[in-house]
This record gives sequence, structure tokens and C-alpha cells, in this order.
Amino acid sequence: MDLPDNDHLHRAVVELGEPDALFRVSRARFLTKLVVGVALVAFGLVANYFWWVRGPATPDHLVMLVLVGAPLSGISLLLHMYRNRGLYVLLYPTGLLRLRRGEVDSFPWGEIESVRLKVQRAELETDDPDATTDAPAFWLPVEVPTFKLGEAGLCLTRADGTEVTLGPALSDYPVLAEEIQKRTFARLWPAARDRFRSGGAVSFGDIEVSPAGVRHAGKLLLWRDLREVTVAQGHFSIKQAGKWLPWALVDVYAVPNPHVLFALLSDGRKRYAPSEEQPHGKGSEQPGS
Repeated sequence: MDLPDNDHLHRAVVELGEPDALFRVSRARFLTKLVVGVALVAFGLVANYFWWVRGPATPDHLVMLVLVGAPLSGISLLLHMYRNRGLYVLLYPTGLLRLRRGEVDSFPWGEIESVRLKVQRAELETDDPDATTDAPAFWLPVEVPTFKLGEAGLCLTRADGTEVTLGPALSDYPVLAEEIQKRTFARLWPAARDRFRSGGAVSFGDIEVSPAGVRHAGKLLLWRDLREVTVAQGHFSIKQAGKWLPWALVDVYAVPNPHVLFALLSDGRKRYAPSEEQPHGKGSEQPGS
């Protein structure tokens, strides 16, 4: 692996060995975002000058959106790149290592308690008979927005409460997010699966999954009534059969371990929902029905 010229990075590789994967803010990406950020700020300043000093200087919703949105987007982009300068993330079989301007943070896979993701779109294939949630590869795809980098990112939390946030400034961020989900799923899933299959409830923030169904905000959705589970526009949506509006709508970033939640919902749907040949309420394994 061709490593960049960084003392802390070389020391980590000497002490721990060559990583499975290395992610960093590439110079080309950094410079591109820098140019775009400066251009947006400059455009905003010039546009505001000509509108308020030389122009009509009258309130207009569309114009105000451009006058305010362009410089704010540029400033946000510049701040984001500044915070992530000199950032390296190394993946090892035992865990993740983050290096940033002399700071070193280690997150062993077995000590990661929760993963939170900003995901724009995802869908649970609840009716796929060939799907298996016992394989350690369940993950949600992420996207890298062009300008609104705050709409993407992930946060890891260790059992001791230490957190680290990683974002799309890193090269190959979708690959990084996929790898983190796969490796944490392999360790988080067995405990959640065993608790669920033994009759216990598993909590994911405001959402609780048990053999009885899915519980949110004091409401219980029976497995036989679960129609669809998706992530749309950054919100986790659970839909009930026969209803147009979502039964539950939660910011996906507020849901810890959404990849495990998706797997558990898929497992529960296969175990406790009635088959298509059976009418609702007959022949179901639904506990408590």
C-alpha cells in the first residue's frame, strides 16, 4: 500500500501493521472543494453588493434564497474541509483507527456500541425469500452530496461513551460506511438476534422490536400489519398495511444501529407475519394475537 508522507501514519503502520483499507481526504478533492467554497462565497458577496447597492434592493423570496444560500453553502463547505484536514482512517481486522493532526482514536469493533448514519434512501426487502440476516453483511447504502455535506456522515460510539464522527470529505466514503456497517453488524447482530428470538425486546432509540411487533411512541404495530420499511429523504419510515401515511417516521440519524434494525425487522417479518396464503389473524405465529 502506497502511504502518504505522514509521521503519525507511518508510526501506526509500523506498530500495527498494514491496514485492510486506508481512507483520507485526497489533495485533489480538498482543493476542488476549496475552490467551490471560495467561489460560492465570492459569488454571494458580489451578488449581494449588486442587488442591495446597485440593484433594486427589494425583498424577493427567490432572490433572497440565492443571496443567502450561496455564501452560507460556501462557508459551510470551507468549514467542513477545514475540520477534516489531515484526517486518515485505517481499518484493521480488530478495529478502526482515526488519525487527525496528531490525535489518535482507536475503536475496536467489539467495543463499538452503536453506529448512527445519515442515509437518504434505503428499502427493506421484506418479501425476499432468499434473503438471510445471519450473514454478517447487512448494510445500508450511503450517498455523497455535492454541496450539502452535512446531509451525510456516520457516528461511532464506544461502550465508554467516546464518539467519533466521519464524513464524506474522506475519499471512497460510501465504501468506508459499508465496511463499518458490515464489520459492526457481525458483532452486534448475534446478541440482538438471540434476545429477539428468545422472546425479548430490542431497543433502537424510540423504536422497539419484539416478537409482539414494532413499538413506537406508545403504539404497537403487529407483524401481520407491517407493510413496508424504507428510508426516504433521511427519515426512517414504517408503513402499516391499509394506511397511506407512515405509521412511524423518525430521523434515521436518531436511530442507533439502523443496519441491525433492518435485519431484525426482516427476521421478524419472516418469523411472525402470516404467509400470503393465510388471511390476517389466522394461522399466524403472532405472539399475543
